[in-house]
Amino acid sequence: MKIEMMMGCAALAGLMTLANTADAQERVSRASPRAAAYDANHEVVVQGTVLEYLENSTLPPIGTHVKVQTSSGTVDVHLGPSSYLHDSHFSFASGDSVRFVGAMSSVDKRPVLLARIAQKGSQAIAIRSTQGFLLATGATRSLSEKQRAQASQKVTPR
Repeated sequence: MKIEMMMGCAALAGLMTLANTADAQERVSRASPRAAAYDANHEVVVQGTVLEYLENSTLPPIGTHVKVQTSSGTVDVHLGPSSYLHDSHFSFASGDSVRFVGAMSSVDKRPVLLARIAQKGSQAIAIRSTQGFLLATGATRSLSEKQRAQASQKVTPR
């Protein structure tokens, strides 16, 4: 009887562990909607003139935004944290002629271009990976100033 009781408790504990593990795996898979927002298969090129440059926009996605006047209207372009642009010696001003490669996304029911590459004149900088992840996070922060400068010079739009 004691053995049966111990076996029953062990089986119950095992089932509870499996249930918690399955629930945790499900939560992890739901926790990454940002990556899904960037669809590399539907990248677009936006070319125009800078109307406004906002370093620390409070509108999501939070970070640097550029409003660009194109031949078909105004486009809000998200560029990630301003520190990444500053560290790469890359800036924008009203009137600049620019070109962005990225994917359109809807944020709070507003269309936003999530820029992967930003180009101004002969300068270009990679903002996101080909999967849409900001390069300002993770390993690129540990690049030396020289490596960052080389990375921003070698980028070519698709």
